[in-house]
Amino acid sequence: MDPLSELLSSVRATAASWACLDARAPWGVALRGRPSTFCIHHVVSGTAWLSTENDGHALALTTGDVVVVPHGGAHSLGDRTDTPVVALEELPGVRASGEARVWHLTLGGVGTETRVTSALVELEDPFSVPIVSSLPPVFRLAGAGAGHASLVEQLRLLAREIASRPFGSDLVLARMADVLFVHVMRAYVETLGDEPSHSCRSLELVSALRDPGVATALGLMSRRPEHPWTVASLAEQVGLSRSAFAARFTSLVGEPPLGFLTRMRMQRATMLLREGATLALTSQLTGYASEASFSHAFRQWSGMAPGAYRRQQHARQSNPGAEPGARPRAEGGQGPPARRAARA
Repeated sequence: MDPLSELLSSVRATAASWACLDARAPWGVALRGRPSTFCIHHVVSGTAWLSTENDGHALALTTGDVVVVPHGGAHSLGDRTDTPVVALEELPGVRASGEARVWHLTLGGVGTETRVTSALVELEDPFSVPIVSSLPPVFRLAGAGAGHASLVEQLRLLAREIASRPFGSDLVLARMADVLFVHVMRAYVETLGDEPSHSCRSLELVSALRDPGVATALGLMSRRPEHPWTVASLAEQVGLSRSAFAARFTSLVGEPPLGFLTRMRMQRATMLLREGATLALTSQLTGYASEASFSHAFRQWSGMAPGAYRRQQHARQSNPGAEPGARPRAEGGQGPPARRAARA
């Protein structure tokens, strides 16, 4: 596989919601935060403002723009930043649809018209992939690049499927969730270096993608973090000497190979523990020989014991309105410093 495919091959869409929005000023719609939801909005015509809830940042959008909220942060779309908003779930077309996840929505007044196509793609463990976890909270894709053009073409196909719902559209939409995600990441990689808002972490990873040996190693560890990788075995897989591979990997990725591997294992562990996996199973699926060695590594990396983290997550799921409490530093793609991961 090509380097980007190597890195993204482990990411899967578990569900998706789709919407075509026809709005006339004044209008505003709010989307609540969902950590594993990859939100994509395409302004088909007109203008809009996207505002984020956490930092109050506002982004002006115009025809052709694609804006992405990759980590499911709460945000709103509207004709102005000060227009009152309605929660997506409260819009008549959404309430009336029951369990359906495909909506054609009309709202607002009698002013200037804006049309938006949106995809809300729920990803399985998105933070396990470094280039996904390094994405900024919000980013816009605009331009004439091949990646952007392909993405817009897919979004136009999406709009046609939503509007006409021909035979087989449910299957088409289900398959499009994975395809759209990859198209967004391809377009994003194309823009790196052009936008000052992109993180240094993203730039490092894309530089690594352009190195065949390092990209292959990233893909191997991302797909099989439970394998007993060593620097020597990875170097052999990519056809480099141990020292040359370690130096090149560290230079391009920003952390040593085994530090990266520890992070992949710990991010998989947080997902498994959130889902209620036992310590024995989590240890096995993350490549640790015993529960004790896994528990030590998890505590070193996250600052809390895995059992405590699992209980905390179970309590949060049982009582969504409760205070979230402490979280491992792994969540949200942050993680501890590379030197700490390397010691784990």
